[in-house]
Amino acid sequence: MLVEHKGKKLNLPDILILGAAKSGTTSLAFFLKQHPDVYMPRKEPGFFAYHDRDASEIPSGIRERQIVDLKEYTDMYEGVGEGQKICDSSVAQFTNHKDTLRNIKALYGEQAKELKTFVILRNPIDRSFSHYLMFVKNQLENLDFQEALAPEIVERRKKEQLGFDYIGGSLYAQRIEDILKELPQTKVYITGDLKKKELLNDFLSACGLRTDVEINTKARLNPSGIPKKKGLISALNHQNPVKSFMKKALPGKTLFKLYALKSKLMEKGIQRVEMDPTLKKGLTDKYFKEDIRKLEKILNRDLSTWYAASEKVKA
Repeated sequence: MLVEHKGKKLNLPDILILGAAKSGTTSLAFFLKQHPDVYMPRKEPGFFAYHDRDASEIPSGIRERQIVDLKEYTDMYEGVGEGQKICDSSVAQFTNHKDTLRNIKALYGEQAKELKTFVILRNPIDRSFSHYLMFVKNQLENLDFQEALAPEIVERRKKEQLGFDYIGGSLYAQRIEDILKELPQTKVYITGDLKKKELLNDFLSACGLRTDVEINTKARLNPSGIPKKKGLISALNHQNPVKSFMKKALPGKTLFKLYALKSKLMEKGIQRVEMDPTLKKGLTDKYFKEDIRKLEKILNRDLSTWYAASEKVKA
C-alpha cells in the first residue's frame, strides 16, 4: 500500500497479522506465503511494536531481529511485485499493542482504515503452556511451569523475552477491545478456524485476495515440546548466511515446503506433553476465566470450551 507520510510515499503493508504468539500466527503467515499475490519477505520484523524505540527498551533476546528504523523497514518491501499485497506478521505487535496502534496511526493516518488487520487467539492456558514448552525446546527455559509463573521471576525475565510472561501473553480482552476501537475492521479468529475451507476463504477474501489458490493447511508448524534430541533441535534452529539467503531468494511456496519439512524433523526431536487437567482448570479459574468472559462479550462469541479442563494441551 502506498502511504503518504511527511511528503513521501511509503510502501507499507496492506495486511497485518498482529498475534497472538503460539496461537497459529506461523501457520497463518505460511498460508499467505503460498499465495502468489502476497509479498512477505520475512516474519516477525516487529516494526510497529518497536518503531523508533531505543535498543535498551527492546528485550535482549529479540533485539537484533527487530526492525525499528522506517527506511530499513520500507526497504524490505522494495521487491514487491505488481499487484502483490504486502504482509507483515509479528506477534510483538499484539503483545505491545498500544505502541503498535500508536505507530499505525502515525504512519498510515487516514489510510489506516484501508489496512487489513487480523488476530488469531487460542485457549489461553493452552497458549501459555505451549509458549513455555517452546522455550523449553529452544533451551531458554529450565524452570518448572508453575515456578516460572511467579511474578518476581516473570518481571525479571521479561527484559530478555516478553514471552516469559506466559500468563500476561494470554490475557486478550483489553488488547482486543483497544484494537477494535482503533481498527474496527480487524477480524479475530480462533485457532483451528482456518483449517475449515469456508473460513480460510473468508480470511483470503478479507485480505482482498483470490480464493481460487491451493493452500496447504495440513502441515503442523513450529511444534513445541520437551526436547529428546537437543543436538537436532540446535541444528535446526541454528542461523547461518545460507539460511538467510534462502529466505530472501526462494519463492513463498518453496519456503513453506522447507519450513514444513523443518517442523516435521523438529517433531521427531521433541516429546509431546500434556498438562494435568486439575492444574489446567485451577490455572484457568485463577488467571483467565474473567478475561475469557469479557472477551466473549467483545467478540459476541461463545468461548465456553475454554473453561473446560478436560481438553488436552496440544503444544
